[in-house]
Amino acid sequence: MRLSDFKGEEAIEVFAEIVEPLSMIIGDKEIQELAKNKVMPVKYVKPALKNHKKEIIKVLSILNRKDEKEFEKELNLLNLPMMIVELINDPEVQNLFHSQGQIISTSSAYSGSAMENIEAEGN
Repeated sequence: MRLSDFKGEEAIEVFAEIVEPLSMIIGDKEIQELAKNKVMPVKYVKPALKNHKKEIIKVLSILNRKDEKEFEKELNLLNLPMMIVELINDPEVQNLFHSQGQIISTSSAYSGSAMENIEAEGN
Protein backbone atom coordinates (compact mmCIF):
# COMPACT_ATOMS: atom_id res chain seq x y z
CA MET A 1 0.00 0.00 0.00
CA ARG A 2 1.40 3.39 -0.98
CA LEU A 3 0.93 6.53 1.06
CA SER A 4 -0.80 8.15 -1.91
CA ASP A 5 -3.46 5.41 -1.88
CA PHE A 6 -5.03 6.98 1.20
CA LYS A 7 -7.42 9.83 0.43
CA GLY A 8 -9.49 12.36 2.36
CA GLU A 9 -10.19 11.70 6.02
CA GLU A 10 -8.53 8.29 5.80
CA ALA A 11 -5.28 10.01 4.76
CA ILE A 12 -5.50 12.27 7.82
CA GLU A 13 -6.15 9.30 10.12
CA VAL A 14 -3.29 7.26 8.62
CA PHE A 15 -0.89 10.19 8.85
CA ALA A 16 -1.87 10.79 12.48
CA GLU A 17 -1.11 7.15 13.25
CA ILE A 18 2.20 6.81 11.38
CA VAL A 19 3.77 10.20 12.12
CA GLU A 20 5.14 9.18 15.52
CA PRO A 21 6.68 5.83 14.54
CA LEU A 22 8.06 7.33 11.32
CA SER A 23 9.61 10.22 13.22
CA MET A 24 11.29 7.71 15.55
CA ILE A 25 12.75 5.89 12.55
CA ILE A 26 13.77 9.06 10.69
CA GLY A 27 15.23 10.49 13.89
CA ASP A 28 17.56 7.52 14.35
CA LYS A 29 21.17 8.77 14.34
CA GLU A 30 22.36 6.06 11.95
CA ILE A 31 19.54 6.79 9.50
CA GLN A 32 20.14 10.54 9.75
CA GLU A 33 23.79 9.98 8.87
CA LEU A 34 22.77 7.92 5.83
CA ALA A 35 20.29 10.62 4.77
CA LYS A 36 22.92 13.31 5.20
CA ASN A 37 25.25 11.36 2.91
CA LYS A 38 22.41 10.89 0.41
CA VAL A 39 22.78 7.12 0.15
CA MET A 40 20.19 4.99 -1.60
CA PRO A 41 17.02 4.41 0.46
CA VAL A 42 17.64 0.65 0.51
CA LYS A 43 20.57 1.36 2.89
CA TYR A 44 18.08 2.66 5.49
CA VAL A 45 16.42 -0.76 5.77
CA LYS A 46 18.96 -2.54 7.98
CA PRO A 47 19.19 0.13 10.71
CA ALA A 48 15.44 0.69 10.57
CA LEU A 49 14.70 -3.01 11.00
CA LYS A 50 17.34 -3.56 13.67
CA ASN A 51 16.64 -0.44 15.74
CA HIS A 52 12.90 0.06 15.23
CA LYS A 53 11.08 -3.26 15.08
CA LYS A 54 7.96 -2.05 16.89
CA GLU A 55 7.74 1.11 14.77
CA ILE A 56 8.13 -0.90 11.54
CA ILE A 57 5.35 -3.27 12.61
CA LYS A 58 3.09 -0.35 13.53
CA VAL A 59 3.64 1.49 10.22
CA LEU A 60 3.26 -1.63 8.08
CA SER A 61 0.14 -2.75 9.94
CA ILE A 62 -1.47 0.66 9.45
CA LEU A 63 -0.55 0.79 5.77
CA ASN A 64 -1.96 -2.72 5.32
CA ARG A 65 -5.13 -1.77 7.23
CA LYS A 66 -4.70 -4.52 9.81
CA ASP A 67 -4.70 -4.70 13.58
CA GLU A 68 -1.12 -4.47 14.84
CA LYS A 69 -1.20 -7.77 16.81
CA GLU A 70 -2.92 -9.64 13.99
CA PHE A 71 -0.44 -8.20 11.49
CA GLU A 72 2.56 -9.21 13.61
CA LYS A 73 1.34 -12.83 13.68
CA GLU A 74 1.12 -12.82 9.86
CA LEU A 75 4.52 -11.19 9.34
CA ASN A 76 7.19 -13.61 8.11
CA LEU A 77 10.41 -13.78 6.12
CA LEU A 78 8.51 -14.14 2.86
CA ASN A 79 6.11 -11.20 3.09
CA LEU A 80 8.33 -8.78 5.03
CA PRO A 81 10.85 -8.17 2.20
CA MET A 82 8.02 -7.56 -0.28
CA MET A 83 6.39 -5.03 2.05
CA ILE A 84 9.70 -3.29 2.74
CA VAL A 85 10.52 -3.07 -0.98
CA GLU A 86 7.06 -1.66 -1.69
CA LEU A 87 7.46 0.87 1.11
CA ILE A 88 10.93 2.10 0.12
CA ASN A 89 9.94 2.26 -3.56
CA ASP A 90 7.02 4.55 -2.66
CA PRO A 91 8.01 7.96 -4.09
CA GLU A 92 6.39 9.74 -1.13
CA VAL A 93 8.50 7.74 1.35
CA GLN A 94 11.65 8.41 -0.68
CA ASN A 95 10.87 12.13 -0.66
CA LEU A 96 10.35 12.00 3.09
CA PHE A 97 13.77 10.48 3.74
CA HIS A 98 15.58 12.66 1.19
CA SER A 99 14.00 15.84 2.51
CA GLN A 100 15.12 14.76 5.99
CA GLY A 101 18.66 14.51 4.63
CA GLN A 102 18.39 18.01 3.19
CA ILE A 103 17.21 19.37 6.53
CA ILE A 104 20.10 17.68 8.31
CA SER A 105 22.75 18.85 5.86
CA THR A 106 21.37 22.38 5.79
CA SER A 107 21.22 22.68 9.55
CA SER A 108 24.70 21.29 10.05
CA ALA A 109 26.36 23.30 7.27
CA TYR A 110 27.02 26.24 9.56
CA SER A 111 28.14 25.29 13.02
CA GLY A 112 29.54 27.71 15.52
CA SER A 113 28.70 31.34 16.05
CA ALA A 114 28.63 34.07 13.43
CA MET A 115 31.34 35.92 15.36
CA GLU A 116 33.73 32.98 14.93
CA ASN A 117 33.23 33.15 11.15
CA ILE A 118 33.87 36.90 11.09
CA GLU A 119 36.97 36.60 13.27
CA ALA A 120 38.38 33.81 11.10
CA GLU A 121 37.92 35.90 7.95
CA GLY A 122 39.57 38.94 9.55
CA ASN A 123 42.83 37.09 10.41
